[in-house]
Amino acid sequence: MKTKIFLAFIVVILAALLSNFIFEWLIIRDFDNYVGGVKEDQFYWVLASIEGSYSGGVWNKRALSESIHWGMMLGLDIKIIDVTGEEVLSSNEVIESLSESMKRRMEGLFHMHATTGSFDQYPLYIKGKRIGTLLSRPFQKEQIKEKESIFKRRTKNFLLVSFLIAGGGSVLIALLFSRYLSRPITVLKTAAEKIAQGDFNVRIIPKSDDDVGKLSASFNAMAESLGREEKLRKHLMSNIAHELRTPLTVMKAHMEAMDDGVVEVGKGLENIKNEIDRLIKLVKGIEDITAAEASFFTKGTLTEINLKEFLSELVDEMKPSFKEKGLEIKILKERNLQVAADAEKLEKIVRNIISNSLKFTEKGGVLIDYEKTGNTLCIEIKDSGKGIPEDKIPLIFNRFYRIENHPPIPPLARGDEGGLGLGLAIVKELVEVMGGSIDVKSEIGKGTTFRICLPTSI
Repeated sequence: MKTKIFLAFIVVILAALLSNFIFEWLIIRDFDNYVGGVKEDQFYWVLASIEGSYSGGVWNKRALSESIHWGMMLGLDIKIIDVTGEEVLSSNEVIESLSESMKRRMEGLFHMHATTGSFDQYPLYIKGKRIGTLLSRPFQKEQIKEKESIFKRRTKNFLLVSFLIAGGGSVLIALLFSRYLSRPITVLKTAAEKIAQGDFNVRIIPKSDDDVGKLSASFNAMAESLGREEKLRKHLMSNIAHELRTPLTVMKAHMEAMDDGVVEVGKGLENIKNEIDRLIKLVKGIEDITAAEASFFTKGTLTEINLKEFLSELVDEMKPSFKEKGLEIKILKERNLQVAADAEKLEKIVRNIISNSLKFTEKGGVLIDYEKTGNTLCIEIKDSGKGIPEDKIPLIFNRFYRIENHPPIPPLARGDEGGLGLGLAIVKELVEVMGGSIDVKSEIGKGTTFRICLPTSI
């Protein structure tokens, strides 16, 4: 990019150089045209004055001498020829008629004796009648020519110097600007290469609030997200390996025990079957969280739902499971409430929390309540279960996390109460995707309350 920026500046400089040459040509041309126009006007004034020196068929020598003198001051070597071809008066005769001091001054101005070249002829008329011919050629006025040359030379030098200053400054600015403008992009490129190599700790300090600064901030957010996902991936793979290793180890031990005759075949096969069920349950859990993650990246469709009907259908569906354990589940203060929400994600959130409460509740049951304040919908799910230790509450939303061997909570890694530790992780991520929040309050032996708050447009 730095090279492209520099080349762009060079193109601008070359365009300025071309315009400089065009400007110089126009100035010199206009100057020459101006000088030529002035000389032409002066010549015709002299011509008119000379024609005015003729009156009554004769030339007024005094007036003619003054006209020629004026023409000489303008740098013209003049001769007047009458209609018969005789010379009436010339610049040499006029200069000879001057005083010595004026003569020396005039000779100092013009190199009369060095003047060469042919004369241009101009006919002279009075009232349409030809009265003679004016012969004219320029004197060798070196001083005036030198002034004209100096003006042209200084104009060229001025334009050249101005271009060198502007061009040199532009090249310097091009170098500095190309480095300055491309530096943030170079930093981004280097950081991106580190990301590609697996270094997700790289960060960029934004130097401004412009588009490049915003790009740097977005890059940092991306790097942080990638780093978080990489840690999560490693943690997930470690947990999956651990979860798979345990049942496989148990099955291998039972098979060896049966082979050695330590355990009866029937009992051993039953234990192996239980471990296979655990494996199936684990694979199902991984499939569930994979499906949930796929929905995280899919923008859900907001639909208008009646929350009373929505929760009632969900409760009726789950009531048999609660009755089987001798528990109850009910909705407090049932009332019609219309909200706009992603029904699919909301159903997963509520179902997973209720299922989690069912696992860890032995008596009483689950109470559900809901309310809408402004554009925020809050659903509260309260159980009378075993509760969660206060120091474990921040961990319950981690994938594969389960509270194990913590009195008075019995071990959860085995038995019917055992879970994979994925349900609440899915709940947390779905709530965040929907732009909401989830709070947990719990007390050992008294139960746990989950409060989900989600934005809604109705």
